[in-house]
Amino acid sequence: MIRPTRPAAISLLIAATMSGCAATGPTTRDSDADAVASVGPSAATATAHSARPPSPAGTEPAPTRPAATEPADGKPATAKPSHPATTPVAGPRIVHLRVARQPKCAEGTAVFRADPVPLVIEWKITGATGGALSVDDPTNTPGTYGPVDLEGSQEFLFSCTGDVGSTETHTYALYTVGGGPVRSATVTASAKVLDKGLGTN
Repeated sequence: MIRPTRPAAISLLIAATMSGCAATGPTTRDSDADAVASVGPSAATATAHSARPPSPAGTEPAPTRPAATEPADGKPATAKPSHPATTPVAGPRIVHLRVARQPKCAEGTAVFRADPVPLVIEWKITGATGGALSVDDPTNTPGTYGPVDLEGSQEFLFSCTGDVGSTETHTYALYTVGGGPVRSATVTASAKVLDKGLGTN
């Protein structure tokens, strides 16, 4: 065996070293793997959501409706009926004819005597030019007592000349004047005769 000299051994060592470097080659870095590793959990979650398949065509999620509220008393609410507006009545109209104060006959003696209380009636007319009043008129003739205003009152004193215990009654009729067809209304008032000879003259 021939042993190489020192210079030859050094040359062989350098050649072997160069051959190993050429076989190994430069180290490369997988940039795609590093990019995935650097994304982190948030990006991975976003990627998972974006990967979900879309909803079928033509289908939309059903809208949510607010829960029905119940009344405080627990009873179901009921719709209140609506009432149409009333149209005012055209033409003459007697709004009212009524007794405002009841009459009373006198009673007692000349020393202790209770004076009679006169009757008071009141009325209101609309849609006319005036009114007419009649008292105890069997013929129903308007205005035998006289004309009256559209609204007012009138006082009447009972005679109380009947027998003690009897009842004196009078009827009062009100009529409209002008503005259209004549309208009428009646009211009756009564008083009991309490003592003989204490009536009005």
